Amino acid sequence: MKGTVVHHEHRIGFIVIRDEKGEFAVAELLGSYDVERGDVVSGELQTSGGGTLFNETQDESMDVFMKGHGLSEQDAISYILRTH
Repeated sequence: MKGTVVHHEHRIGFIVIRDEKGEFAVAELLGSYDVERGDVVSGELQTSGGGTLFNETQDESMDVFMKGHGLSEQDAISYILRTH
């Protein structure tokens, strides 16, 4: 599944992705990756736990830990706010 990065919380290394269904996922980046708002990513967005996403815009694989999926935009924002 593809999605678009709509937020990158640099301080804690989290990104929020809006998928093709309009739902949101929160992923923790497990490395230093060049991720920008608007980047298109693909992979298993509808899962929890460790995995790999591919940043199609930057042509880079990213190791991530999926923290939440199938979220509303407000739920994704609330999740990040509770994390730090």
